[in-house]
Amino acid sequence: MRKLRFPDIDITGMWVAALGGWFHIVARLVRKQPMMAIQLAELIAVVMVIIGGYKILNKWLADIEHEERQHDENGDA
Repeated sequence: MRKLRFPDIDITGMWVAALGGWFHIVARLVRKQPMMAIQLAELIAVVMVIIGGYKILNKWLADIEHEERQHDENGDA
């Protein structure tokens, strides 16, 4: 069992970390290799959308499941 555990990054934290990394890397690439900077920006955007969308869908599904359980416990028809 591990004693140290990294915290789960919420959607906002993921966006802040990704944007910080993007600005740091792209700032160096823009002058030297502008096409690579554009490709990197597109790649980071796709990854952020996929991961962020996945976390949002998981949250929505958990909320729906919770509401269904409450509905079943109350015996509502």
